[in-house]
Amino acid sequence: MIRQRITATTDPAAVHPGLAEHQSDMIRRCPYLGPSVDRGLTVWSAYDAEPGDQPGLFALLVETAEELRTARRESGPLACRNIAILDPEDSESARKIMQWPAWLARNLYAPVQLMVGRFWTGVELDDSKGRAMMPPPVSFFSLRNAIPSKDGLFLSEKLPEIMAILEQGPGDDGRDVFAEPLGRRVDDPASVYRELKGLFPPPSLATAG
Repeated sequence: MIRQRITATTDPAAVHPGLAEHQSDMIRRCPYLGPSVDRGLTVWSAYDAEPGDQPGLFALLVETAEELRTARRESGPLACRNIAILDPEDSESARKIMQWPAWLARNLYAPVQLMVGRFWTGVELDDSKGRAMMPPPVSFFSLRNAIPSKDGLFLSEKLPEIMAILEQGPGDDGRDVFAEPLGRRVDDPASVYRELKGLFPPPSLATAG
């Protein structure tokens, strides 16, 4: 069962003592994150989860994405939401529990130009210039405005399917993101988690989870 640890805060150190340094490392690489942080538009929350909680994590991503869409209309494209997953702590368990919820949310929200990233504890990644990034001290999802011209290099190599949706999407036109894939309104995102897995099979991810 998903348990909330920390409600909305703009202080990453309140979530984990190593997150402030990690966020600073990301600011040096992303020209948009610094202004977002300076304006108090990057917000953190924190939860615990366990195997079997993937439908609940997906519902949490949908709830957060919809809140971010509202914030984006009010505050502009620098609004950002990060969701730390404090438990499980080991890298492989965190990767598995996050992969399907993130993949489904990416497909649903790419048409409205919202990016959903996932970073699990200790993952080693390079930035767009090939420089090693600081491994995150805690796992987290990151939701932000998509910038096709800036995200294109990463997406074209790692997630070409999402890049294609971003390029073709009209921007945030206020649509119900469930209307096209399911043809109906969804009040409980967790209830359609497995149905969506059948609609968006990821070719590049393991199907466990």
